[in-house]
This record gives sequence, C-alpha cells and structure tokens, in this order.
Amino acid sequence: MEVEVVKETGEGALQVDAKVANDNNEAPVLTDLERLFKGSRPLPAIALVGTFLLGMVAFLYFAKVFFLPVILAVILSFLFKPVIKWLARLKVPPPLGAAIVLIGVLLALGNGITKLTKPVTEFIGKLPESLRQVEDKVRHFIRPAEQLSQAAAQVQEITNGNQEKPTPKVEVKRTNLSDTALSATTSFLAGALETIVLLYFLLASGEVFLQKMVKVLPNFHEKKKAAAIAHEVQQNISAFLFTVTLINLALGVMVGLGVWLAGLSNPILWGAAAALLNFIPYFGPIVGVCILAMAGLLSFDSAGYALIPPAIYLILHAMEANFITPMILGRRLTLNPMVIFVSFMFWTWLWGIPGALISVPLLMTLKIFCDHFKSLAPIGEFLSG
Repeated sequence: MEVEVVKETGEGALQVDAKVANDNNEAPVLTDLERLFKGSRPLPAIALVGTFLLGMVAFLYFAKVFFLPVILAVILSFLFKPVIKWLARLKVPPPLGAAIVLIGVLLALGNGITKLTKPVTEFIGKLPESLRQVEDKVRHFIRPAEQLSQAAAQVQEITNGNQEKPTPKVEVKRTNLSDTALSATTSFLAGALETIVLLYFLLASGEVFLQKMVKVLPNFHEKKKAAAIAHEVQQNISAFLFTVTLINLALGVMVGLGVWLAGLSNPILWGAAAALLNFIPYFGPIVGVCILAMAGLLSFDSAGYALIPPAIYLILHAMEANFITPMILGRRLTLNPMVIFVSFMFWTWLWGIPGALISVPLLMTLKIFCDHFKSLAPIGEFLSG
C-alpha cells in the first residue's frame, strides 16, 4: 500500500516529503500532469494545452479594459496593506484607514504633478530644437569619423560611376492627433478611476475576500493550503513592492542631488524620472541614461561634462541593482533574469506600460503558486534565480 508522509510547514502549507514503496501492486498515484497525458497521445494533448494558452492570451488582450484595473488594484493593495495594518494597530478601522491612505497618496501625486508640470511642458516644447542641438553637438564630436565616411562614399561613387537613381516619392498622411490624444486621455482617466475605487474596497475590506475564498473550499486541507498561498503571495509581494518603492525613491533623491551638484538644471525632474523609470526592468534605466545624456549635451559644451549626469545615474543604478536590492530582499524573492526579461516583453506587448510595471509581481505570484504544488515544482524551480 502506498502511504504519503505529510507535514505542515510554517504557514500551514502541505508538503509531501516521501512515499513508501508500493508493495501490493496497487495503481500508482498520478500527478496532475500525468493524468493529463495518461491514455492520450502526447501531440494531441500538447496541442490542446497550446490552444488553451493561445486562447487565454487572446482573451487577456481583448479584455484588457476589464482586467488591467482589477490586477493593478490588487497589486497596489499589497503595497499599501502594511500601512493599513499599522493604522489598525492604532485603532483606526480599515475603511477609514483606506480613505486616509488613498487621500494622502492622491494629494502627494497631485502636488508632485503640479510641481513637475512646468518643467516637463518646457522640456517637451523645446524637444525638437533640443534634438537638433544634440545632433549638431554629436556631429561635432564625431566629425573625424564622419569625414572618413564621406571620403569612402566618394570613392565608392567614383568606382560605380555616376548613375542617376529615381527619387522616391514621399507621401505624408495626416492624422487627427487631437482626437487620438483625447481618446487616450479619456481611457486613462476611466481606468485610473476604476483602479482607485477597486483599491479602496480591497483596502477597506481587510481580510474579507480571503475569508470568503477559503470558506467556499470543500475540505479543511484545501482551505489551509489556499490560506497559506494567499498569505505568502500577499506577504512576499507586499515586501517586494514596499521595499522596491522605498529604494527607487531613495535612488531618485540621490540622482537628483547628484545631477544638481554636476550643474544640471531641474534636478527634481530628473530625480523623479529616475525613480519612476527604475520600476521598469532593464529598459527603464536605459531610457534614464539616454535622457540624462541628452540633458547633459544640452547643458554643457564639453563632452566630458555632458557625460557626468548619465554616469551618475548609471553608477547609482548599478550599486542599487547589484548590491543594495539583493542585500535587502535576499534570495527568497530572486527570480531568473531571463524569465524576468521574457515576462517583461510579454506583458509589455500585451498591456503596454502598465503591463511592464506589473510583470515582475505577476511572475512572483506564479512562482509562489507553483512552489505549493508538487506537480508544478519544476516550473517554480525554473523561475527561481
């Protein structure tokens, strides 16, 4: 007879440690994946799974308007949950605590947007002229290489002969930018309002949703496992988001202070940009370095001085990514860098910039879920760093 030895771990999650050999020739216990492929050919089963996954991707793409505010609200609730619990210890009820937190966050965002509106508007208004200035300075710095390229082109023209080539026709299509901007703004405001309302209900309800989810499960062991998974997801995502937010804010302050000491104007704008872009894996810091390099080229005549602002951001980001964040978060929240990049590309393609912001929390949630089921443990191991 085959016996499973079961023990309870810290959060009540169930794990199977060992199995006694089957002495009575009974049918072996099958995992979920083995049940899927048992009695069927592998190719039809794989085709069925592939069709289901493609259908899910198409469903998430077309249902973005509904799912994106819900997922954003859930992830943001993990971020603000520690504050609600802290207020609850001070005898502040969750509905009032949720209102205080959201009002404080909205006031802070509104104040920040008000202060940054003027420099951002000026930067965008001067962008075409700034790009021309940057292009002129870059050409001045690389003029020797450009002269060499022109000489090579002249030699190639002499070799091939002067053959006239037909001039391509350029057709300019005009689009109504005002309608596009109005539609995008309306969609953004509607999604933001939905996210704020859902976030308030999630924060104000406390643990009601978790209790309801556990209550509908049929037996005690499934209730315990569901509670353990939900608790671990909430705890780990909350710790990750709260820590990363504080680290990015500190990084923004340091970048702003550094570029101010380097002589760059609008240090608050560059610090805020560095903090926000650092939430986006890989490409966020690259965009930050490019923006600060352009700002340096516009502010300084010397190439050496122009490279100081992006160098400051690059050095600070390298210290944060390689030393500070791993030291604070530890290995329990580390993920495979290749999987992070693939997840970032997928969610960015699916849902744009909001998808890029939630790609890592969704990946962490998937890893925690896989770690609690034996049949999915190899996937969880693959996702880990």
